[in-house]
Amino acid sequence: MDDAKNKRKSIVTVGENRTVKRSVPTTLTAIVLLLCSLLMSCGSPNKQDGNENPKNETPDTLDTTPVIYINTAEEKEIPVTKEEVDCTVTLAHKDQEHCATDLSATVRCRGNGSMTVGKRTGKFPYKLKFARKVNPFGLGDDAEKDWVLLAHVGDQTMLRNFAAKLLGEKLTGIPYSPNVMLVNVFLNGEYIGVYELTEQIEVKDCRIDIHDELTGKENGFLIELDAYAATATDDDDPSFLVGNHYYTIKSDVYNEHQLGYIRNYITQAEAAIYAGDRDAISQLIDINSLVDMFLLQEYAKNIDVGFSSFYMYKDIDGKLFFAPPWDFDLAFGNDARLDNGSYEEFYVGTGRKDFRQNHDWYIALYSYTDWFKELVKTRWAEITDTVIPEVIDAVKKTASAIETDMQFNYKHWEFLGKKQQQEPKEIVNLRTYKEHADYLIRWMENRKAWLDTAFSSLQNQ
Repeated sequence: MDDAKNKRKSIVTVGENRTVKRSVPTTLTAIVLLLCSLLMSCGSPNKQDGNENPKNETPDTLDTTPVIYINTAEEKEIPVTKEEVDCTVTLAHKDQEHCATDLSATVRCRGNGSMTVGKRTGKFPYKLKFARKVNPFGLGDDAEKDWVLLAHVGDQTMLRNFAAKLLGEKLTGIPYSPNVMLVNVFLNGEYIGVYELTEQIEVKDCRIDIHDELTGKENGFLIELDAYAATATDDDDPSFLVGNHYYTIKSDVYNEHQLGYIRNYITQAEAAIYAGDRDAISQLIDINSLVDMFLLQEYAKNIDVGFSSFYMYKDIDGKLFFAPPWDFDLAFGNDARLDNGSYEEFYVGTGRKDFRQNHDWYIALYSYTDWFKELVKTRWAEITDTVIPEVIDAVKKTASAIETDMQFNYKHWEFLGKKQQQEPKEIVNLRTYKEHADYLIRWMENRKAWLDTAFSSLQNQ
């Protein structure tokens, strides 16, 4: 893979159409077209006239918002484990090219903290694994089997991940950022709300494009900084400890030599960072991705940057890249534990005393090496009046487009006005979806303005 970013198509927002690279099989075409026509004229095969129960109705937005119908075999419940359940999936959209019916797949619950939240609230995140490669609604850069439906119970805008992944898409130093769109979902005929449909983080040609199939001592690898690995079992992905942080290997490992190679590489990278040795760091790490991921995390003020869901990868004979961005539902001012949700102050580059989520590498780089701080300031000046406003504008447009669906979602899930995870009181008190969206947009605008002033002040010192 080239060090420069392999540019991808823009992330889909609600109602935007993209071309499917692999069409529905010819034998299903007639059925698919008929189903889509029925959906367009009737709203949903599950809608019951006169019934005001949201569980049995469909939002009247099929012309703009895609719908996913999941039907498990014999309507079997999905266990709150990683057990896969056989199912069929139907994709409905105004663009008939994006429709498909009865696609064979499996579905299971997914996540760590989000699965725990699902146990408490009833809204679970899911992973879909199709029997053949598909590209739902033309979302991905190519067809693949694995797709994810994120519930975002703690983020009542359901736009924080969208904003972070879109920013990752626009930052040229980040080679890959998952595509994302919001969809309505039905499970066994019952409406279960709005979900984020996104790509699975995995090694694939159109996702993390590295070589991890080699059986020698060296191999390409994808890893996650992952505090949950401290309690991993033999059934979980392999993991290791370097310094104060656990890392989970999310790509294939075939022998102890490869495990040792991966652990040794991260150990060397950490030592170079703590030494502040720019030359050594440049030999081991792609600097552009290091800087752009720092700014993405700092702009979002992501509390979990040093806790989990922080991904890095390396190919054969390549450097370590910081990508892709993932899991920002507690970012953008949505966690009271971090400055009560304030848009002010640095976090990623400074950390907090005795804070479990600190990212030690970025603290060492930003707080103790002038050259890295200078790179960060220079890069922020390049994106603050171009990339950042584009992301804010996309959030505004998507919030407006999805508002009707979200109103319907919160008739079903009575989350508004109630603390779901770590939201500050100011967010908990918001009573409508529009209020939540407006709060996020103001926060993003204020964060940009604060960082503009803070970086300018540093440049003048």
